[in-house]
Amino acid sequence: MTTAPRTTVAPHRSGRLYTPLAVLFSLLWASAFIAVKFALRSSPPLFLMGFRFLLAGAALLVIAWLRGNTFPNSLRDWRRLAILGLLNNATYLGISAIALRSLSAGMGAVLASTMPLMLAAVAPFILKERLGSVKMLGLLVAFISVVTIMYSRLGVGDAPSSMALILLANALLVTGTLLFKHWAPHHDLFVVTGAQLLFASIALLVPSLLIEPTAMISWDLTFWAAILYLAFVVSCGATLIWLFLLRSGEASKASAFFFLNPVAGLFFGALLLGEPLRAIDFLGTAGVALGIYLVQRSTAG
Repeated sequence: MTTAPRTTVAPHRSGRLYTPLAVLFSLLWASAFIAVKFALRSSPPLFLMGFRFLLAGAALLVIAWLRGNTFPNSLRDWRRLAILGLLNNATYLGISAIALRSLSAGMGAVLASTMPLMLAAVAPFILKERLGSVKMLGLLVAFISVVTIMYSRLGVGDAPSSMALILLANALLVTGTLLFKHWAPHHDLFVVTGAQLLFASIALLVPSLLIEPTAMISWDLTFWAAILYLAFVVSCGATLIWLFLLRSGEASKASAFFFLNPVAGLFFGALLLGEPLRAIDFLGTAGVALGIYLVQRSTAG
C-alpha cells in the first residue's frame, strides 16, 4: 500500500520529541563507529554487518508478533521492504564497513556528512520539499563546521577508491530515504524496521559465507559485546528513531542531524579511547549546532 501511515504521532507530541530523539539518534549512530572498529578485529565486515542485522531483525519481528502488529499481506509490500533494507542497511552499511578498512576516521566523517547535502539537493524534485535560503545556509554552515573540525585529523593513507565507496554508500542511503518517504509503508515501525534488517542480513550473509574467511572469526567477548550493542542498541534503537524522524517531518530536516554524528564521534573517542580534544572541536561543534538550528527553524518547505 502507498497510503500515508495510519498510525501517526500527534503534532504537539511529535514536536516535543523530535529534537531530543534526533540528538539521541546521532549519539547512537556515532557510537556505532567505535563498536564496529572493535568488532572488525574479530570478524570480516560483511559477516559482521549481516549477523548484526539478523539478530536485530529477528528480535524486532518477534516483538512485533508478540504485540499483535499486522504484517504485510501482499508481495508488493514485502518487495518494497526488501528494497528499503538493501538500500538503507545492506549496501549503505556494508559498503561503509568495507571502505573504513582503508580510510581514516576523519575523512570518513567528512564524506559521510555529504549525505544531508545530497538529500537536500534532490528532495525538492522528488519529495517537493522546498529548499529555501535559510535551510541551505544551515546545511552549508553545518557541513563547513564538520570539515573544519576534521581537516587536521585527515589521514595521509586514505585510498581514493574507499572515498568513492563512501560517496556511493551515501547515494544509496539517500535513495532509500526518498523511497521510504515516497512509499510511506503504513505498518508499525517494528515490522517495517525488522523486515528491512532481515532482508539486509540475507543480502550480506550469503556473499560473506561465499567469499569471506568466516572460519577465522573469533567468537570472543569483545566480538559478542560489540555485536550485541550494534544489533540491539544501534540497529534496533537508532533505526527505529531514524524512521520515526522521517515519518514525523521533512527528510531534509531529519538528515541534517547526520552532521552531529562525526562531532559526537570525536567526543566518544575522547571519552572511551583517550583521544585529545582541541579548541577548534568546540568551535566547530557550535557551528554544527547553529547549522542544524537554521535547518529546523527554516519555514521553507
